[in-house]
Amino acid sequence: MKVITIFLRVPKEELRKRLEERVDKPSKEEIELRLGRYDFEESKAENYDYIIENTDKDKTVEEVINIIKKEI
Repeated sequence: MKVITIFLRVPKEELRKRLEERVDKPSKEEIELRLGRYDFEESKAENYDYIIENTDKDKTVEEVINIIKKEI
């Protein structure tokens, strides 16, 4: 079985906005913890097979589907 890795990149302020707008809104501490991991996660992005700029949900889904189709 072949494993393909995809890193979904989102700007930090967009991530904050998405976390704050979630229906199951995390606590301030959870948001800060997640944002605190942001730089570490970004530093590992180059280890992935693909990097997708995740700024538009529909476009991101389309890109993931295209990657899957390409790889199978």
